[in-house]
Amino acid sequence: MNKLLILDDSPDLLDTLKYILGNIGYKVKTLLSADNIYREIHDFQPDLLLLDIFLGEEDGREICKQLRKSGENKDLRILVFSSYSTALHDYKSFYADDYIEKPFELKSLVDKITLVLN
Repeated sequence: MNKLLILDDSPDLLDTLKYILGNIGYKVKTLLSADNIYREIHDFQPDLLLLDIFLGEEDGREICKQLRKSGENKDLRILVFSSYSTALHDYKSFYADDYIEKPFELKSLVDKITLVLN
């Protein structure tokens, strides 16, 4: 069973994704803020991090860069998402594996998760 860690500042989106992705076979953990992300990644050992770009005062692009600098996260897959498409087009510059634009269809998200994990 693949493990997904989802970081977004929308509790409603997190609840929805946890419910839906959990029901199709993923083990899902959610975070509302990046405060403890490094500890959560270390403890949970996710296969994929779904990371929102704009998190209030946090910037998902910077979080992604910092995670990639850490040797222990070299195998972690990162899928970024945002409703601002211009923030996603240079996803490789902050070392994400792929991106998806909000709002997204559930099937598109699942397809993208499958692609990134394989």
